[in-house]
Amino acid sequence: MTKPRPLALMLVHFFKTTFFISLILTNILFINTSFVFADEKSKKSTKNNDTKSSFGAAVIDMQKVLSKSTAWTSLQKQVKEIEDSFKEKIKGEEESLKKEQENLRAQKSVLAKEQFKEKEEEFKAKVNKVQSKVQNARRELESTMARGMQIIQAEAVKHLKEIAAKEGYYAVFDASTTIIAADIINISDVVAEKINKTLPKINVERKKDKKGEN
Repeated sequence: MTKPRPLALMLVHFFKTTFFISLILTNILFINTSFVFADEKSKKSTKNNDTKSSFGAAVIDMQKVLSKSTAWTSLQKQVKEIEDSFKEKIKGEEESLKKEQENLRAQKSVLAKEQFKEKEEEFKAKVNKVQSKVQNARRELESTMARGMQIIQAEAVKHLKEIAAKEGYYAVFDASTTIIAADIINISDVVAEKINKTLPKINVERKKDKKGEN
């Protein structure tokens, strides 16, 4: 006659079996779920690529491209150096004019009217000369920045044409004038990366306007 198994041992055996089955089911569920997520991710990626290739257009944010461009950073640095250099040169003349203006005011009460007017005209001529230098410097800074921008934009257009030909884009739109555009058709990062490889920095020759500097 077989001895009945103690209730405690039967319960332990039952729970061990149940836990083992649950573990198997959990693993199966996890594996199936992983396959589902992987499949969904693959489908989504394929769908995005299909959409990107079949849409036939892209957008670019030139402000974003410039912000990531090392050439733009070097251009800004050059313009700042030109500006600082000019400020240092003009500083002495401005201080000299300020002192001359104070002396002229002090002499107004002791000089004859005609004599004071003559000195005042001489002072105004000096002020106009310095103002002319300031205007020329401003034009030079603007010209330097514009020429640098043209170089960077030309490089961007070159890469845009290459990307458009490779990806089959019929048009590339400016993001600033586009109301809505999906990230998958925004090629700003790609263009910025290419520019940094082909145009890591920029050197713009200064084109000085000599007028008013004598």
